[in-house]
Amino acid sequence: MERSARVLHDHPVNIERRIRGDMPASMIWLFWGSAKIPDMPSFKEVCGLDAAVTSAVDVMRGLAQMVGMKVLNIPGVTGGPDNDYVSQAVGALEALEEHVMVVIHMEATDDAAHAGLVEEKTEAIQAVDKEIVSRLLAWDKDALRVLVLPDHATPIEVQTHVADPVPFMLWGPGFTASGAKRFTETEAKATGVFIREGCNIMSRLIE
Repeated sequence: MERSARVLHDHPVNIERRIRGDMPASMIWLFWGSAKIPDMPSFKEVCGLDAAVTSAVDVMRGLAQMVGMKVLNIPGVTGGPDNDYVSQAVGALEALEEHVMVVIHMEATDDAAHAGLVEEKTEAIQAVDKEIVSRLLAWDKDALRVLVLPDHATPIEVQTHVADPVPFMLWGPGFTASGAKRFTETEAKATGVFIREGCNIMSRLIE
């Protein structure tokens, strides 16, 4: 894969693409499928909202650009345990001055789980609670509606993604309590609230 980057860098097709102002093909990833960018509507067309994203993960940043979301470049935001959670939270809240919705994506918990690092994963979760969730709760401007959820489960035991249901929280004006006391899989299951198709959760946030 690394060799493919060197081969493609000076390939005649890529040289022509750069001259035209098109993005070059920079690397061949052997274990991921490839295809043309699908013709899909923007997030604003579907949901009616101008949105932005803060993430250090290229896949998330790429998806955001595909659906027309603004990618925020906040200093200190990384995909590991050195992520600057304070800067990410503050930058995201500041972005609400220009955008109706801001997505905050953190990768440190997932990275720790893939490596089987229980303490590091715990520390990342605690950092999210302390530095990000606390700032959302303390935001003293206009009414704020919040959706908190993981995109998938990554159990320490197997150190990879699994298709288990994940807990989620909708908080803010218009939402009523479900009876859950903690943000855990067990508490979420006990509420009886289940959304089979995850894409439908967005309509609950913005309805």
